[in-house]
Amino acid sequence: MFWRPEDSLSGVDATRSGVVVAGPGSSLTIPGIVVGEIVRALTAHARVTRLEVDVAVDALAGLHRAPSLAAAHDARANDNLLNYRAPDNARLRTQMFRQLINRDVTVAVAYAWPGIDNDWIRQFLQAARSARVTSVVLCASLPTSTTNPSAVGELAEIMSGANRVVVGEDSDAAELAALYGSRSPLVEAHPALSLRGRNERSASRRITAFLPRDNAETLTSMLSAFDAIPEAWIPNYHLNIVMRYEGEKLPDMVAASYHADYVELMGEDISGSDLDALASGSSALSVAEPLSDSRAFSTAIGAGVATVVVTNASTLAVGRGYVGGFLASSRHPASVHVALHHALRLDGLRFPNPAAWQQLALRLNPPHDWLDQANALESVATER
Repeated sequence: MFWRPEDSLSGVDATRSGVVVAGPGSSLTIPGIVVGEIVRALTAHARVTRLEVDVAVDALAGLHRAPSLAAAHDARANDNLLNYRAPDNARLRTQMFRQLINRDVTVAVAYAWPGIDNDWIRQFLQAARSARVTSVVLCASLPTSTTNPSAVGELAEIMSGANRVVVGEDSDAAELAALYGSRSPLVEAHPALSLRGRNERSASRRITAFLPRDNAETLTSMLSAFDAIPEAWIPNYHLNIVMRYEGEKLPDMVAASYHADYVELMGEDISGSDLDALASGSSALSVAEPLSDSRAFSTAIGAGVATVVVTNASTLAVGRGYVGGFLASSRHPASVHVALHHALRLDGLRFPNPAAWQQLALRLNPPHDWLDQANALESVATER
């Protein structure tokens, strides 16, 4: 069920208890996909009301051409989940916060992504404070750069109204703790919120594609997708194709491709250590028609690298909970090209292991120790 901006606010169910989670909602973006996985994990333990806050909808244009692998697994209904879309109007959005966050709510959670509009979090936290509900801000820890060494630190003032702030890295937690001092909020780190750990982006783009044995159709699609890269760019690109084959048909197909000089076909068996090295050294991976026990896809998850699953199957065998996965059709090379291009844009991120969402959910609910600490902080503030 969705509440829409054109509906009356009287349609909001203000009696629902459990956890309220607010954050980007679109499954076209990494922030929205992450929030979706956090919510999915929470629904295993609590009733959840999700409030989708997509302030800059213009940023979503064109992203539908690279659908999320994780989101494709979670299209079915969930009795423990109720969805609302936040109004674009700030006043109406604040009114919705106040209606959804009431004294029956256990914890109110906001998700912050550095670099996008997070100002709405102030009103969300104020609504939680007014209802005396424990509030938590989950903040993504993104790769740093010389021009912006600490994006998390820039959000310190916005998040200061929370009872607790959870970031992805110990270094970010230490920085925030130093900024806040003895004042609320309490700060901690959890690996589910970290997207750091891979090498910084470089001009070189290395793609590794794992294709089924002797499958000419998927090879044709992959080569066509790679050939669509503009000639001016291609010197910075390299495609490794890992594929068992017999005869000369498939090598001849590679040799006949437009960008053949930048393609390598690897037909020999690969050891586990070599597979790990290939994955960690790639800017993006692609796995065609993976089975549930796919060694290549498991390695991709271990490396945390953006991965395109190329398939025509109606049922997905892999990818549940992996927010770095994207879908493409082997029958449509343009689909593969777009998905790989999107994955390459994310090559500086290391995506969390799917198991991390359940670990974070257990930390968020039940938050008995958080409630105790929040009440203690409230008492200290009252005494002052």
